[in-house]
Amino acid sequence: MFPTPSIWLIRTSLIYLLSGTSLGVILMINKAFPLNPEIWKLLPLHYSIVIWGFLIQFVMGNAYWMFPKFLSDQPRGSVKQAWFLFFSYNFGLILYLITKIILPFAKLAIFGKFFIFLGLVTFMRLIWIRVISYR
Repeated sequence: MFPTPSIWLIRTSLIYLLSGTSLGVILMINKAFPLNPEIWKLLPLHYSIVIWGFLIQFVMGNAYWMFPKFLSDQPRGSVKQAWFLFFSYNFGLILYLITKIILPFAKLAIFGKFFIFLGLVTFMRLIWIRVISYR
């Protein structure tokens, strides 16, 4: 059965894919028909959404589901840690994206990157234990 944290990681990543692709369409339309040169300031936001929002989160959702399972009651490790991964990563990513769009505060960006880092470390812990448990 597909674990619920994986479902939400993948669903959220697909929302980021849709928004990143929409932003890419706007950038390409601006390239073909120059509307406003200020639109090119959205290019780093586009990269961040597609790479950090879609790609990394999609990989985490699939890896959490597909990696070898424990032979116990919790085959994928702590579900609380998986939910912490989901909320920490997405909260940090949203804070980081807000600093790229609206508020260019360096401290808020660092705060967002810290939560992204916490989510990634939690993911590595969840997966690493499952990788080294089989010999």
